[in-house]
Amino acid sequence: MAYVLFISEQKLKESTAINLNVDTELLLPYVRQAQKLYVEPKLGTDLNQKLKDLITAGTIGDVANAAYKTLLEDYIGDMLPNWAFYHAVPFLRFKIENGNIYSKTSETGTALSTEEAQHLREEIRNTSEYYTERMIEYVRNNTSSFPEYSTNSGADVSPDSNAYYNGMNLERPMNQGTKLTLRDFLTPDLT
Repeated sequence: MAYVLFISEQKLKESTAINLNVDTELLLPYVRQAQKLYVEPKLGTDLNQKLKDLITAGTIGDVANAAYKTLLEDYIGDMLPNWAFYHAVPFLRFKIENGNIYSKTSETGTALSTEEAQHLREEIRNTSEYYTERMIEYVRNNTSSFPEYSTNSGADVSPDSNAYYNGMNLERPMNQGTKLTLRDFLTPDLT
């Protein structure tokens, strides 16, 4: 089964610090992974599928599809390379062959420490989340151009409008409203 990618190898390498001579075969799984983990949950299944269909049909550039092309090139095209890079970073210095994992070394440089690698990933994540927020805002401010954004049902992934994640879910239940009280922090046996 062919998998439709929303960015090209050139876009991936131009938009990130990935060196031009890094093998594309090493990067493609991370583009696919990032597209599945970050693009579909933010757009929803139906809008995600609409983009794939337009790309497959070769009609993404048609005048009638200008909003989809803008979404793809200007928003997903900024977000997706950074998320792919984020997922690729830990594995770029390792090679997995015949059941073994090897650490690659360079004659001209020194490997990053674990702390340095984590700091690099956090910076990439910050950039990725910024571009994700921009994409979400573009779609939400242009919902009339993207009817598929609100047509998900059943087993479809519904769009998530939260671009940032810090290890804690602070979203409120829909019926709670916006008022935050001390009761929200107490356990039931203390109230």
